[in-house]
Amino acid sequence: MRELIVTEMVSLDGVMEAPGGEAGYRNAGWTFNEIKFDPAAFELKGTEQEEAGALLLGRTSYQAFAPVWPQMEDFARYNAMPRFVVST
Repeated sequence: MRELIVTEMVSLDGVMEAPGGEAGYRNAGWTFNEIKFDPAAFELKGTEQEEAGALLLGRTSYQAFAPVWPQMEDFARYNAMPRFVVST
């Protein structure tokens, strides 16, 4: 059995929804609003991307990311790895 490593974007007060600003959520965009860019955080996410063997996404996250990744060079590895989508 393989190890499953989970990384999530969650605020200190427990907000998980719409970190990038997806419409329709009260706290949309909380990861980018008034937050200074931190190169160390960008490097950490890059390392996670390089070490991942597959992606496990919720349906809504997949639908938001799927049309964007093919045009973004920063996410070239995501386009090549297997994706598993969880939905009810």
